[in-house]
Amino acid sequence: MTKTASEKPMRRNTGATPYAAIWFTLGAAGLGYLCIAFLAPHILPDFSGGRVAERMLGETQMMKVSADVEGLKSSLERLQIEVDSVKANAVAHQTQTDQLSAHLAALDEKVRGQETAKTASAAPLPPPTPDVPDFASGASQAQAAPDGPPPTKVINAAPQVGPQVGPPVGAPIVTGSISKGTQTANAGDAISFGPAVVKPAPKPVGIQIATDSSVDGLRITWSALAQVHAEQLGTLSPRYADLGTAANPSFGLIAGPIKSKADAKKLCKELAAQSVSCKISDFKGAAL
Repeated sequence: MTKTASEKPMRRNTGATPYAAIWFTLGAAGLGYLCIAFLAPHILPDFSGGRVAERMLGETQMMKVSADVEGLKSSLERLQIEVDSVKANAVAHQTQTDQLSAHLAALDEKVRGQETAKTASAAPLPPPTPDVPDFASGASQAQAAPDGPPPTKVINAAPQVGPQVGPPVGAPIVTGSISKGTQTANAGDAISFGPAVVKPAPKPVGIQIATDSSVDGLRITWSALAQVHAEQLGTLSPRYADLGTAANPSFGLIAGPIKSKADAKKLCKELAAQSVSCKISDFKGAAL
């Protein structure tokens, strides 16, 4: 006798269902999250907006601070370069000042030597000794005698004893002078000259190359110009001339002497080409 289908026993399905797999997966994920949160919480993402904003703000501030630091570094580098340049300029200026001081000292020594030489040359000379006529000679006696034929003077006269041949021993020496008539005839033969004509010597030529309100300023200017333009000014001497007034003092620097005005014009042209003011002037004034 066969059993019907309803009477057959139903077998229970023992395989994993989809719901069980899902729950198992969720449980494993939750357990892993808990382990990570406990062991390494920094790995987990921050789902809060405040922390993300703070992190972004911190990164922005760090970038800004880094940019400011870089700007400060570049500013410090530029400042260091400028300081080095100022130091170099100060050293060069000090060197130039020392050179000018040495030139001024040498010029002062030269001026003092010239003043000493001028003082020595300007010392008064002893008065000349008047000529005293020497009446021991025949010429002086002739000059001292009055007009008329000069007398004949016998020197070392001695008496003559017995006849002698030739000039006697100890014969008197006869002296005399030229008569006034002979002197007048000789004076008539002298060459007569016309009136003396005095021609003034030409003034020496110079060039004025600078002006200043003080003589010391002209000394510094001449030292610099003579050093830079030694080829044109090396053979010239400096002088200064008073060009101003008591209320507005001004002194001109004049270099010379120069042979002619043509040479002075040529020299001024060369100096003007090198940006030096120059004009022709008389070589006048006092030694610088």
